Order: sequence, then C-alpha cells, then structure tokens
Amino acid sequence: MSDGRIAFDVGLVGPSGVGKTSLISAIFLAGQEVLAQSGLTVVADDDLTAALMAQHADVLAGLVSGGQFDSDRLKASTDPTDFRLRLDPGLADGGIAIQVKDYPGGWLDPQFRARNSRARAGWETVYPFMLRSSVLLVPVDTPTIMEAVTPRQHGAVPLIVRRHDTMQVLRLWARGRAAAPGSPALVIFVPVKCETYFRHPGDDHNRGADRSAELFERFRGVYGDCFAAVRSEAPNADMLYLPVDTLGCVDRTYVRWPADVDTGLRCQPHFRIVNHGERDIRGVDDLLVALCRTLAAARTKAEEEHARDLGERQRSAQSYAERDRGLVGNFFRVVDDVITDVMGRDELIRRTRQGAPPSLLKWLAVLGLGASAEEKGDAERIGHERVRALEALSRLQEVIDDLAKREYSHRVRCL
Repeated sequence: MSDGRIAFDVGLVGPSGVGKTSLISAIFLAGQEVLAQSGLTVVADDDLTAALMAQHADVLAGLVSGGQFDSDRLKASTDPTDFRLRLDPGLADGGIAIQVKDYPGGWLDPQFRARNSRARAGWETVYPFMLRSSVLLVPVDTPTIMEAVTPRQHGAVPLIVRRHDTMQVLRLWARGRAAAPGSPALVIFVPVKCETYFRHPGDDHNRGADRSAELFERFRGVYGDCFAAVRSEAPNADMLYLPVDTLGCVDRTYVRWPADVDTGLRCQPHFRIVNHGERDIRGVDDLLVALCRTLAAARTKAEEEHARDLGERQRSAQSYAERDRGLVGNFFRVVDDVITDVMGRDELIRRTRQGAPPSLLKWLAVLGLGASAEEKGDAERIGHERVRALEALSRLQEVIDDLAKREYSHRVRCL
C-alpha cells in the first residue's frame, strides 16, 4: 500500500496470437459501460496505457470497417508492455491499481527461449511477475479448440495453445499461492473470440446453432490437466471458466489450417462483420465482477490493517504526549494547555519551533514550552488520518457489497 493505494499484479498466460492485448483492450473499453451503475469505473492509470488503448481501438476499428475481419492482421506483441489500469470508485485515496504485463506470446515456449537470447532475458522479468500475481488470466483461443475436425487438427491443438507450458506456469503459481494462504488466488480461463458459439436473445445475425455447451466440453478436454494441476497445488484457489466475446460484431465464416513449422498446423479463422460493425463486447461484465470481488476484498483487508495501524500510532502518540515529564516538564505541559486555550495550538507551535523569531515564548521553548502542544497536535493529526481511512473504507465497502450482489451470467462456471 502506498499513498492509500493498493496495487495488484494480474498475470497473463497465453501463446502468441491468442488475443492477450485484445482482452486487455476489451476490459478497458467495456469497463466504464458495464460498471457504470456500480460506483466503479476503469481508467488508464498512465499516459502510455491510455495511448496504447486508443491505438488498439483505432486499429480494430480500421479492420472492422472493411467488412471482413482477419485476426492475423492484428500485429502480435513484439515487446513487453506494462498496462496500468485503475478501478476508480471516485475516492480520494485512488482506488485499486491493476498492472497487467503483456509480452510476446512466443516467450512462453522454452524451445524458442533457448534459441533467442532476447526472449530468454525478457522471460526472466515476465515469469516472476506472473508467479507473484494475485490473479492469472488464461486466454483460450476458442476457434482453435472448436474448429478442429481431423485427427491431425486435433493433435495440433495442445501445441498451438501451449498447454504443457501453460500448465507448468499455473502449477508453480499455485504452489506460491498455497504458501501464502491469506493472499488472493484466482485463475480465470477466458475463452476469447466466442461470438460464433453463443446465441443471445434478439440475435438475428444467422450465426447458426448455440454451441456453448460443446465449447465448455472441448475446453475441459484440452485444459482439464491445467486446472487439475492448480487444484492439486492450491486447493483453496478460485478458478473460473469465463468466455468473452472480444469484439461482438464478427461471425466466423470459414477456417483454414495452414502448415506451421512449430506446431504442424495453425488455425486461421476468417470472420464476417455483423451488427453494422458496432462492438458488442460480452462477458467482460462477469470478468470485472470477478476481479472486483477478489481485488477489492483484498483491499478491504489491507485498509482494515492500515486503519488499525493508524489507531495504534494515534494511541502511542497520545500516550507519549501525556507521559510523566518530571516537575519542570509537567509544569510546562500545564502552561502549554493554558496558552493553547488563549492563542491556539498552531500559533503556540509556530512561535516555539526552531527558526521562530526571538520572543519570550521562543526562549521558554528551550525549557520545554510548546513540546506538549506539538506532540498532542501529532496525535490529533494521526487520529484525523485514521478517521479519513475509515471513511474511505466504509465507502469502498459499499461498492464491494453492491458488486457482491451481482450474479454471474449463465456463461460462467466455477471449476
């Protein structure tokens, strides 16, 4: 905690091209809208994040405007990037700061790191960040697991999604969370690009039958070992299956499976534009509620500890100000109280502090005049800080209680 703000690290575990940056963008863009009535909003917490979010939104808008969408035209990340977001409840203490570290997905592959010194050095900074993160987001490439038909395509899926590498990260993360049982521990598996596989009331885009149940079963078949590893290492960790329509205005038309030197095949879906190209991001409300429940609850605990600490400091300062000072010290404490009643504590402290103009009060300060007044002022200041901290805690708790009443949509499943 610094300056009344709690900072949480959120890790991303996913291969190249899965849509890590697009997921961050969806959280940011949909956040203000879906949390509009909750008392919270999502804001960029630094200029770099604001610029990157604007750039990504503009690139997506340009791709959508062409009438077709090819996700391969989105440039994959080539450098690690710290996205700094903030859940802002409108409190003076700054709300909840969230840092998400994006990185080139190829770094997840140990074989790639072995032959690329830059990737190896970069992973040495990203990997510890993921392990200490309170929350892990695992983007899942939905078209890849849903569009595999032939045995060769099915065989390529675990390699494409880097299932083994993902499981190793999850296992070590869970082991660290288990060693700190009081810390938040949440894994969210986020199938992205789900537009084609969910039907919504009023959806008239002729996208075909609802395949959401099939998606969950295929997800379990591919990632079952991953959440089993988390459960074995950290039985108390929370895990969610939480699909997201990253764009909401696309529908898969056809899929190609071109050859790939690393995985044998890769899934290359192509999409048509629906809904007049207007983004209709779905699932982010569930994701934000999950984050808020975990992160804000942890913040509440930290705020309570901060308020208790301020209470102890106030009592200690008050006790020190009222200590037995001996005959002369006790005399001047009484004099302090009398003069304070006449001119006020701040004025007495000003006239007796080092650097004050020469005066009788300044001369008497050598003997102890003004010391009691300054110490009592310190105790009162700490007390006021404690009251402000408790007020901030109370307001934040109201927001938490409101979010806790929200139910997840039918898309979400606890694992």
